[in-house]
Amino acid sequence: MPKIMFKSKEHQQFYIDMMRECEVNDTYHQAFFYVMGIAEETRKNINQLFNFGGNQIDFSGLEGQWQTSSTKRACFLAFNLWNGYAGEEHDADCSPNYLFCCEYAPYFIEGIKLRHPEYFKSFKNLNMERTWLGNER
Repeated sequence: MPKIMFKSKEHQQFYIDMMRECEVNDTYHQAFFYVMGIAEETRKNINQLFNFGGNQIDFSGLEGQWQTSSTKRACFLAFNLWNGYAGEEHDADCSPNYLFCCEYAPYFIEGIKLRHPEYFKSFKNLNMERTWLGNER
């Protein structure tokens, strides 16, 4: 398992527990449960957000009374990482401008790295030139 930054011990334990419970260890599940574990509210209400029997996300959890602006951001990102969800009625709320405007932003990046590890390999391994705006470096 790659080195992952967790918000808390509870976040880490939730991630481990959910990965065991779902019994599927792919990047979709890893990213989803990582992001869902960031906030205590989403951890407590995971059964409103994920149908373990059907192995699928549950959109009805977005309307839970327990939702806050930050937990909705986490849900939108987790759903997007699961299946590309951009929420027709929530399209502005699913934009990076909205999603990353909260204290969970560093952990959201970790979730993206879990979902798309192939794009987060060391830059040392990339054969690219750097382009700088402004001063030449």
